[in-house]
Amino acid sequence: MVNNDSCPRRHVCAKLVTVNKGRKEVIVLSINKPVTIGRHPKLCTYVIPDAFVSNLHCKLYAVRSGTGGIIVSCQDLSTNGLVLNGHMIRRTSVILMHGDILEIPSSLTFKCLHIWAEPNDKGNIFDPTPPLQPAQKRVGDYVVTSHCLGSGSFATVHLAVNKHKHRQVACKTIKARKGHELSQVWKEVKILLSLNHPNINRVYDVDQNGNFLYIFLELCTGGDLFTYIIGHQETENRLCEGEAKYIMFQLLKGLTYLHDKLISHRGMEYLIIPENILLYTPGPYPRIQIADFGLARPKAYQETLNVCGTVSYLPPEGILALDNKHLGYVGMPSDCWSAGVILFIMLSGFHPFDYDSSSDSDWLEVVPDSQEPDLQQDTQCSQISQSYARNENRVKQRILSGEIEFKDSVWRNLPCARDLVGRLLIRSPLNRGTVYSSMQSAWIADDLPALEAAYFDRVLARP
Repeated sequence: MVNNDSCPRRHVCAKLVTVNKGRKEVIVLSINKPVTIGRHPKLCTYVIPDAFVSNLHCKLYAVRSGTGGIIVSCQDLSTNGLVLNGHMIRRTSVILMHGDILEIPSSLTFKCLHIWAEPNDKGNIFDPTPPLQPAQKRVGDYVVTSHCLGSGSFATVHLAVNKHKHRQVACKTIKARKGHELSQVWKEVKILLSLNHPNINRVYDVDQNGNFLYIFLELCTGGDLFTYIIGHQETENRLCEGEAKYIMFQLLKGLTYLHDKLISHRGMEYLIIPENILLYTPGPYPRIQIADFGLARPKAYQETLNVCGTVSYLPPEGILALDNKHLGYVGMPSDCWSAGVILFIMLSGFHPFDYDSSSDSDWLEVVPDSQEPDLQQDTQCSQISQSYARNENRVKQRILSGEIEFKDSVWRNLPCARDLVGRLLIRSPLNRGTVYSSMQSAWIADDLPALEAAYFDRVLARP
């Protein structure tokens, strides 16, 4: 057995099993503890001394997903590639599902096994252990699996495979309740199909079957930014300044591309929030992609009356429009406000306006024993609803007042970063910083050559 982790065995989430010279060997995967496979003994965790194996052939990673599960991924770094379930993959990252077969050509073959929670750790005692094999559905050139990558109010996202191009993709499925809804979504999808930028989650293809619309997207295997940030518990959910700057630099590049085209990201439940920023592959200093556009809006310089998004990321003008239906706001300044909130979170580890929600917003799971009304349960649910409403109102008032606490312990040594956050969180959208002025801010400009070099090496120069 190759144990990648000194952590207790309960932290192990997956393993790769192979037969090497008649002996079963196991590669153990733990959260955020990468395993490297290859020929070079100093570079690799698991060494395969075969001529067909590259010095550093592939890297395995396990990270937490935004849905509470685990994403197990494999990044090919080799000359000869890898074979996943009979299909060749080269220079890309793929998600490994339970039961997948991963082969190094002319060398070893591995079977991926996810290690599932014990019954007392599962969300439901009826959850299968191990889970049922994923179902599949053919949609055009794609095979869509039942492996869910995420879900929301309007769509679900599943892992899919393009059989002709031998690549994994994400399939976003939208079910329209009315014909005009589907027509509106088609208009928005046409906008997304025209976008091509390294920091924008790319739409490959679209298909329709009845009231279902299937949108096939570039697959990101590193999870989302929110999960990545809260995974830094050893630094109180804070990223180091260099990593936060590199991520912010990419976010500004993606937004600049959109704003140049007069497109904003704001949309129903699709404001720029950390959950909507995906990591292309796992690991530190990640390449990020802006995703989940939903109702990405062209002509974003025009005012809209359609107020959308998570309250804690809405700008003051969005909060006012939320409570005053006759008011509107402009999308592009809203994007910049959201970017300022995200930068604040990355550097401080907490939200500038929604920093005490955890104290009164605990979830309550109510499991009724009978069909009879339970006044105590109703009272508890009512109290929680009131608590959420009180917290939301507090957040709204803080956003409208523009009161931001820059704790000295965090911001004392980050004067340029604090200045950029302050400019992006200006109450008036007319005076607020833009993506263009943010790119010219001292915090970015002082390290621009290094940022551009890292961007070229880690994003542009890689397939």
